[in-house]
Amino acid sequence: MTNTRGRVFSFQNSKLHMNIAAVCWYTWRMCNDNPKSIRRTLLLALYARYKADPLEMAGPELLIACAGDDRNTLVFNMHYLADRGLVEMMMGYQPPLFSGARITADGIDLVENRFQLDLRFPPAPDDPEAACAELPALMARLAEEVEFCPLDGELRRALLRDVAWLQDEAARSGEKRRLELMLSVLDSMAAVCGPEENAPPSLEKVRRMLMACSSMPPA
Repeated sequence: MTNTRGRVFSFQNSKLHMNIAAVCWYTWRMCNDNPKSIRRTLLLALYARYKADPLEMAGPELLIACAGDDRNTLVFNMHYLADRGLVEMMMGYQPPLFSGARITADGIDLVENRFQLDLRFPPAPDDPEAACAELPALMARLAEEVEFCPLDGELRRALLRDVAWLQDEAARSGEKRRLELMLSVLDSMAAVCGPEENAPPSLEKVRRMLMACSSMPPA
C-alpha cells in the first residue's frame, strides 16, 4: 500500500514539475531578459510548488526553465529574491547555485496580493496580464493627486477612502474584479471633484485602463 501511494505521489510530482517547467519556459520566451518578469515567474513557480507540498523544496533543475535554461540568470535572480526575503535557498556543494529553494511567507503574501505583485514585478509585455500591468502604478498616482487636490479635508479623506477601496478591488484577479462597481465609484469621485479641470488627471486614465482590461464596451 505504501509503495502504491509512493508511485501516485511520484507521478503527481512529475506532472506538477512538467507544468511548472512549461509555464517557466513559455514566460521566459516572452520576457526574455527582463529581470522583473523572470523574478515574477520564479515566484509564481515556487508558489505553485509550495501550494502542492509546503515541505518540498524546488531544485534548480525545475526552475532553470524560468531563466531560459541559463544557470547564471537563475542564480542572479534567485539570490536577489532571497536577499529581499521572498524566497529561501538551501546551498549545496556548488555555490552560488542552490540545491533547493522554497517561497517564504512574505513571498506568498506578495503573490496573493495582485496589486503589489504587478507593481513590483510586472508581467512580460506580451503576457495577457500585461494589459493591466500599469494599473497599480496609476492607482498610486491617483492617490497622490487626491491627497493634494483643492478640496476641504473631509471631502479629500472621503476620496482617499474611495481610492483605497479601488486599489483593493484592483488587486483581485480579473474575473473577480467588480468592474461596474469600480466605474460607479470613479463616477462618484468625478462628481465630488466638480468641473473636469478640478478632477485629478489620473481619474479618467484609471477609468480607461479598467475598460481596456475588460471585455466591456465603452459606455
